Amino acid sequence: MKKPKEQKEAYELMERGIAAARAERKEEAEELLRQSLALNPDSERAWLWLSAVVEGIEAQRECLQNVIRINPANPFARSGLSFLAHLREGYEYLAARAPWMAGLEDNRVPLDRLPSQQCPRCRQKNPGWAYICNRCGAPLQPVDVRRAVQREIRSTSSLARPWVGAAILDPDLAFAPEIALASPLRSILSIALGAIALTLARWMGTLLLAAFSPGGLTFHMVNLLSVKFLDDLVRLLAGALVIWLGLGILTEGIARSRGGTAPARVHYYLIAVAISGWMPIAGVLSVIGWIVPVLIPEVPQTWMLAGVGGVLFLYAVALLIQAVRTAHRLSPGREGALIGLLLLAVVALYAFLAATVPPAWREALLSVMRLIMLPMEVGG
Repeated sequence: MKKPKEQKEAYELMERGIAAARAERKEEAEELLRQSLALNPDSERAWLWLSAVVEGIEAQRECLQNVIRINPANPFARSGLSFLAHLREGYEYLAARAPWMAGLEDNRVPLDRLPSQQCPRCRQKNPGWAYICNRCGAPLQPVDVRRAVQREIRSTSSLARPWVGAAILDPDLAFAPEIALASPLRSILSIALGAIALTLARWMGTLLLAAFSPGGLTFHMVNLLSVKFLDDLVRLLAGALVIWLGLGILTEGIARSRGGTAPARVHYYLIAVAISGWMPIAGVLSVIGWIVPVLIPEVPQTWMLAGVGGVLFLYAVALLIQAVRTAHRLSPGREGALIGLLLLAVVALYAFLAATVPPAWREALLSVMRLIMLPMEVGG
């Protein structure tokens, strides 16, 4: 029988470990929980929380099996073991988030202190966490089905979500939910939507500039810009697809060299999502770069566009690093800096070619930047 002093120490270590786990300090949490389990190896809560902070699926499975050994009816451990057993290849990174812990204690009554509940049909006593009766299957806790379905429908939206995630540089919102949707057709559609958003921003920005011009905005100019919209959209989409393939090959080589094992369709799709999410932001910032010097003549347009270009480049690098790390489950480290340096080298090569190649080739290279950062040009 354990001494009261050991029990108290084990409990305090466990509570400190749980607090560290909730604060995302996983290494500290693991150390504290293992110290607690050394004093009390039959702690159901400690083993369960340890499963959320250890590294590796096998280690997580061992922790959850210990929970089942102590309490075969524990729903969170059973859910976790089922989750790990059905985890498809290429999605192992999802286990690091320990989804089976969702709702556990929820800063309210601890799981092991929930009062039992009696089934209204057969009078069987059930654990406080149970949703259906262990004997007859009668529902014990009401569930709002309509709200649950609405929440599920909202969560499957795949257009606004990655763009919002890209805008705030949140890889869990922009890239992680998209892995299961990866396909070549979806990659192309994603880039096409981004190209439409960027071209639309340029079109509207050009109309705004025309409105501020001495001649004002005319119906003839609107017609010309509408034709130009379609022309620029086709050229931008073609260029974006070429850039997508080039960046995909470059970043996949880097990821493989760092131990990445994601399927090619996942890697290229997340690169497409990064490009697609970058395009609307590029369109909006570029328009700001044109409009500000018009409204504030003291601001040099060249400096404004140079600043916008620098921000967009760093933003693109950040998105690509997040996409590669999410696709291949790479931990933050040297691969991020490596991707950044290689992309800098690509930009330097682009600038060198634009300055040295024959005029006809130079025009083709510079047209890419015009389609992103400059207003639409119309004649007549």
